[in-house]
Amino acid sequence: MKWWIGLILGIGISLSTYGQEVPVLRLLTYNIHHAEGLDGKVDYDRIARIIRETKADIIALQEIDVQTQRTDRVDQASIIASKLGMHQVFGKAIHFQGGQYGLAILSRWPVDSHKVYALPYRINQEPRIALETRIRPDDELPELCFINTHLCHLSESNRSEQVQRLLQIIPKNDAAQVFMAGDFNARPDSAPMKRLWAEGWKDLLGEHQGIDYLLTQGSSQWKVRTARIVNAPVASDHMPVFVELEWK
Repeated sequence: MKWWIGLILGIGISLSTYGQEVPVLRLLTYNIHHAEGLDGKVDYDRIARIIRETKADIIALQEIDVQTQRTDRVDQASIIASKLGMHQVFGKAIHFQGGQYGLAILSRWPVDSHKVYALPYRINQEPRIALETRIRPDDELPELCFINTHLCHLSESNRSEQVQRLLQIIPKNDAAQVFMAGDFNARPDSAPMKRLWAEGWKDLLGEHQGIDYLLTQGSSQWKVRTARIVNAPVASDHMPVFVELEWK
């Protein structure tokens, strides 16, 4: 009974072919361009609506402002999380316009812990980071290690160095299921992504030619039910990537 109640309160439920409840996990990654759309409007309600319609449980957000001049010194991560009723953590990549600029992770469940890792970068290029969180959806399910990153857009060799660093910091032989999400600024057939494929990472979206990814490492207890690029052409200069997984 405790297991059944926990699922109802936390994870989405579907029916398997045997009539049993199946835990469902919905993940999203979205470069929101500091919430400024192609129409020039900074609109948090629009970003929140797009996310809400996917019913995502854990969201990786890139290009987040916290107390910067260009976005009226607000905490964008807190605003969006509040509109969605979710927990959030922010990772600073750089100081910018009197505030901070970086990554955020939103979660339907409390975030047990988080770490920020600096990634290699070149002089005159923007510093980049990886934001790692630990989240436990339910007592009957394993802990999740969910990592958000945003790689260099200027240099493939720098992206390759950043991927190498990611491979070093990602936990090995960990009991947690590891997911990595973000804007990699790299096509699937590029050298940085080929390095990840060679190390056993899998693209949950399947075949595409984008630069935004939801990845998982090695064998997974989660099976892809649906995966898609969300049609949201105005709210940002990127489209969200969404995947729905069910527990095997």
